[in-house]
Amino acid sequence: MFRPLQIAGLVAASLCLAAVASAQTSTSAPQNPPRILGVGVMGCVEPGDRISVKGSNFGRAGGKSLILKDSYARVELPITRWTDRSILATVPRASNLVPGNWYQLGIEEKRSGKWTSAQRRPLQICADERPQVDASGNPINPDRGQPAGPDRRPSSEPPRRVPPRNTPGSTPPERPSVATPGTPPQTPPAGLPAPPPASGDALPDQEDDEILAITGSLNEATALAQQLTGQGYAVRSLQELPVLGFSLMRLGLPSGEDVPSALGTLRQAFPATLFDANTLYGPQASAKPQRHLQAAAEPRRYAKALIGWPELSPDCRLEVDVGLIDTAVDRSHPALRDRNLMSRNFLTSGLKPAPPDHGTAVASLIVGDPASSAKGLIPSARLYAAAIFGLRENNRVVGTTDAIARAVDWLGQEGVRIVNLSLSGSGNQVMRLTVERARDSGMILVAAAGNEGPNAAPVFPAGYESVLAVTAVDAALQPYSLANRGDYIDLAAPGVDVWSARSGKGGRYSSGTSFAAPFVAASAAVVLALEPDIAPQALQSRLAEQARDLGTPGRDSTFGWGLLQPAAGC
Repeated sequence: MFRPLQIAGLVAASLCLAAVASAQTSTSAPQNPPRILGVGVMGCVEPGDRISVKGSNFGRAGGKSLILKDSYARVELPITRWTDRSILATVPRASNLVPGNWYQLGIEEKRSGKWTSAQRRPLQICADERPQVDASGNPINPDRGQPAGPDRRPSSEPPRRVPPRNTPGSTPPERPSVATPGTPPQTPPAGLPAPPPASGDALPDQEDDEILAITGSLNEATALAQQLTGQGYAVRSLQELPVLGFSLMRLGLPSGEDVPSALGTLRQAFPATLFDANTLYGPQASAKPQRHLQAAAEPRRYAKALIGWPELSPDCRLEVDVGLIDTAVDRSHPALRDRNLMSRNFLTSGLKPAPPDHGTAVASLIVGDPASSAKGLIPSARLYAAAIFGLRENNRVVGTTDAIARAVDWLGQEGVRIVNLSLSGSGNQVMRLTVERARDSGMILVAAAGNEGPNAAPVFPAGYESVLAVTAVDAALQPYSLANRGDYIDLAAPGVDVWSARSGKGGRYSSGTSFAAPFVAASAAVVLALEPDIAPQALQSRLAEQARDLGTPGRDSTFGWGLLQPAAGC
């Protein structure tokens, strides 16, 4: 038997050990860093403007500051309200905030002076374009720094610093080093592909008044932004993409410039920076479903049987995340109403969203409610839907390269590893780097092989080696008549007269490689749910090895490795 003194000692020792364990746990437990997702303003900000910083994990304001910072200035913003998900602050009238310059906005720990936010946001102070005057109120000639009126006495005040501009075709003015903090290096950052050679030919389908620029860091991006605004370019957006490991900038062209000439000039002037067009992409679906199936009272569902998809029992709950980059999704549809679905919009401000038909159909193929008419392949999955398609002239549905890159980065930040891209367009250096960096981070990208016809050139992103390219077959295992062919094709899956949800309610038959890609994405997700640590290359090899060979023995340009044969679930 223990004596009272011994019991007391044991209790004290236990409490001490528990306290030590608790302290170790609290010290070593990873804390989610603050994430800044937006600042609630379009364009530049004026001193005195209020900004609303949105994000997550901000915590309490104690011991933290919201900071504007560059290589030469550090300015703390006065706070009006601070919550875990939003901060309301004012841009101060600080003398060291230079009009026209770019700064990084982030959360800083007061004691250490270190950034605590996982992401920072670039913010530009508006250039002061008011007329410059001297102490007597006379206008100053900015070229001479003297009054332009009859009284030509020297001004008692220095002229305001306004970013210089140049006319198209003229030599860009040299900028003082003090106005160019963090000048981009003259050698390309590690991991960035060399810029492609300049071409005088018209580029493919693209935004005709803007280009994209990629730098290896946010410091380099803000420095580059300051240089380019001085040369007549308009920085329309600038964002750090931490998963992809680069910063992405949209640049409006100076008056009189076109995309090819701007790319040629900038690639020569800034060899360390990747520049390319903002290529446009479209969903890969046929315009009209097969007429003979439209009046069918009961949907004819052959797709799952064709590939031997296992019917999952109600008890089977495959916990896996799947990303979808497409149009918006109709969350009110019976097939999607009760699904675990997170969505985010990546459209450029002011652009009208495309109808949610395409995204709704693809989403239902992946996670459609088993009790609805559009039962999905893995209903228990969590679907992260990124809307990137807008409506342009003549009701044309298009998405941009920068929207796709931002959507991929968001999915990576959310921990999503399987991403369905039922879209295609022309090749683009920014798109290529995006999918390569996503693959390097552990993501598996599945894309539609294209509906341009058997003799068409490859489409992208499916045409990149780091992406799984999926073609479509019908119920008789014949290739879809409009499907692309080529040595980039990896797998075939049902994609002709496939039943899926339509926006509103009910469903319809659809054809296209868009509707074949979700079968491969869902199959990859099943493998990932059972083997969470599998590498992208190993997963891709697994799907290729298990495929049912079609056409010419071995891999061919029509079916790739053959018809998808999904892994057994639970």
